[in-house]
Amino acid sequence: MKMKDALKKKRMFVKKLSNQGEFFRKRWENEFADALSASQKKKIYMDQFLWHAFSYEKLPCLQGEQAVQAFEHQVKNDCYLLFEHDERVLQLSKCKHLTTDDLSENTNMYLEDLYVVDKDFTWTYVITHESSCGPYFYRT
Repeated sequence: MKMKDALKKKRMFVKKLSNQGEFFRKRWENEFADALSASQKKKIYMDQFLWHAFSYEKLPCLQGEQAVQAFEHQVKNDCYLLFEHDERVLQLSKCKHLTTDDLSENTNMYLEDLYVVDKDFTWTYVITHESSCGPYFYRT
């Protein structure tokens, strides 16, 4: 089942935003990794994976089970789901019951990196394709 369909079954409003991936990834970088210099970003290969800001410990974040718990307890009304190397962006409304299970069940965790952000980009939850990295939770 596609992620969009699975989320709709949970009574969330899901809207696909076409060709918005690059725009949202740039906004993610500007909102969450703005404190890092261009040189720092280059050294940690952020051009390959935005989540390197966390795996290289350049930004203080929660990891693993602590990240999962933070996400589960986070108030979620309106969110965006974006992917590292894809132009897909899903806009979610009425997603207060969104869980980590919803995300992991509907994402091929070995192939895709998934970023969840609230509509104002004040927090993010990241699932990586690397089993030894993440998940991560970060709040500005």
